[in-house]
Amino acid sequence: MGKRNIIIDCDPGIDDVIALLLAAANEDKLNILGITTVAGNQTIEKVTYNVLGLMSFLGKDIKTAMGATGPLLREKNPVDNIHGENGVGSYQFPHTKKLYSDNAVTFLRDTIKLSKDKVTLVAIGPLTNIALLIKTFPDVKEKIELISIMGGSAGEGNITPCAEFNIWSDPEAARIVFDSKLPIVMSGLNVTHSTGLYMEDVLNLMKSEGKITKMCGKILNFYFKGDNVKEGTFTPIHDTSAIMYLIHPQLYKFRHMNVIVDCSEGLNRGNTVVDMRDGVNYNESYPRVLLDADSEKFKKILLESLYKLDEIYR
Repeated sequence: MGKRNIIIDCDPGIDDVIALLLAAANEDKLNILGITTVAGNQTIEKVTYNVLGLMSFLGKDIKTAMGATGPLLREKNPVDNIHGENGVGSYQFPHTKKLYSDNAVTFLRDTIKLSKDKVTLVAIGPLTNIALLIKTFPDVKEKIELISIMGGSAGEGNITPCAEFNIWSDPEAARIVFDSKLPIVMSGLNVTHSTGLYMEDVLNLMKSEGKITKMCGKILNFYFKGDNVKEGTFTPIHDTSAIMYLIHPQLYKFRHMNVIVDCSEGLNRGNTVVDMRDGVNYNESYPRVLLDADSEKFKKILLESLYKLDEIYR
């Protein structure tokens, strides 16, 4: 089987950085055609700056396009308390790489259409860019193989009791994507809360002499200053599952289920209503909702990938 063509739509974000690195470590399986940015964890200017900074840090030339400045209909709400004022825990990347395009939607259209093979979209931020692509250029749908989403939950939320941040940020965009009938994999909080690293792992990364792993340790350590860790010893790295599923799907259990995004106001805003009723079976045209993950194997592969990058980018 050849490499899977992917475009990563992101809002770095500490876990976005780790997800981008996981993809970079597995380019024997993934062909990264480009990166698009969307306002989410921070403003569009900051998240785009972080992608270009990471590419500069790696010395890597991947076309980067800047996308939506905010949700389709709602106000933008960055999360400084989770990712820091600059989005990456105050880490300062070098900056030598330039923006390829300031229009992510046309970049997505052109890149998908020019690709000989179908393209997988890895969406690890709010789904604004993807929704705009589907609505503005619906003919590209036939060239989209899969949308691998980190977002939603088949259980509890994080930004509210029942909503995950990426979906909550732009529920109208998420509704468009989930209603598109495109093949979707949903990596929700019910799975990603168990896929991450322990404080001991992060401290070991910080002590590393490797360029990549030391940087990862520094930015991940910022998570332990926030309120999203379990008893101060474990932090989820949510966005990495959208990449990990593509390279190691055997780590996950899933069911095809109907997913409806709640676009109402108030407590239910952004809730992904997943039909998990026993005895109700949906065919393969419905989203693959991840239900469980092998957390230990996930951690092992993630760490191996990060240390592998030290050898590649000395």
